[in-house]
Amino acid sequence: MQDKRKIKEIYNCISISSNEELYPLQKWYNQLIEKTIAEITVEDVLRMIRQKEFTNLAVSKAINFLKEDVFVGELYEGELLEKVSEMDSSFLISYADDLKNIIKNALVKSETCDWIYAGEEEEFKDMIDTLSKKIM
Repeated sequence: MQDKRKIKEIYNCISISSNEELYPLQKWYNQLIEKTIAEITVEDVLRMIRQKEFTNLAVSKAINFLKEDVFVGELYEGELLEKVSEMDSSFLISYADDLKNIIKNALVKSETCDWIYAGEEEEFKDMIDTLSKKIM
């Protein structure tokens, strides 16, 4: 059964308020904490990773998205996997089993992918290699 609570209720956080207009990141944060875990999007996860907000939740959701599609991203294919591979290895190690399965799937999918430009497959495999080294 899915948790129906909003992020602000789970993590006991409050909305950012100001007499001035909020910055885009502040607006995003306020919108994010009003969502349930099920409502979090790939775009949210990417921003959570970049902003280092709710990182355990971000990686958990990233793993779910990557299990469905290893090439998922907001701006380009493979963006989510790339952002996860850039995270600190000491943090990622607790997700090693799931990430190993995602890596295996990614390598299989990369063999049948229609790469857009020369070198794209190599870049993807380098990213996979980086992630593999971090969780070993």
